[in-house]
Amino acid sequence: MMINGPRIKLRAIEREDLEAIRSWYNNPEISRGLGDTTYPTATHEQEKWLDRIQSQHDTKRFAIEDEQENLIGITGFWNIHVRDRRAEHAVIIGANPTAAKGYGQETINTCASYAFQEMNLHRLDATILATNLPSIKAYEACGFVREGTIRKHAFRGGTWIDRHLYGLLKDEFNPAQHHGPNS
Repeated sequence: MMINGPRIKLRAIEREDLEAIRSWYNNPEISRGLGDTTYPTATHEQEKWLDRIQSQHDTKRFAIEDEQENLIGITGFWNIHVRDRRAEHAVIIGANPTAAKGYGQETINTCASYAFQEMNLHRLDATILATNLPSIKAYEACGFVREGTIRKHAFRGGTWIDRHLYGLLKDEFNPAQHHGPNS
């Protein structure tokens, strides 16, 4: 099964995707914007990661493909709470992340539509480092609201960085209004 956006497709992560994903996690430009501390990742560690996420019932991760079916990133939901109808969301655009082609925003909108319409969730959460301005801009453009700040939550490059908490409720999301990178 594929989850389709206007220009992207979300699909299951396959073993052949792991080398690209590993290279993104090992890229300092990308890893400094991630919420968790990252260390250099070996191939066998990436394989263990895939096995672990595929066995978790409260986690769904997807590969992101562009129009030419090139792997450009990963996204997904974790800490999915069925009773409370909420989940956490994140996106990593690893293939040329500075290109600013709107793939991150499109991925967020596609995931929000899927979460609210197919998974019947009521709420999506995202936590973003205050220095990750492209992610903040993308989530805010998709209707996410900053609900709080965890002060000095992450240590990057010798500096403490705040982490912002964002939320989007089902009744706040209008898929017709949030459909692409220029909406």
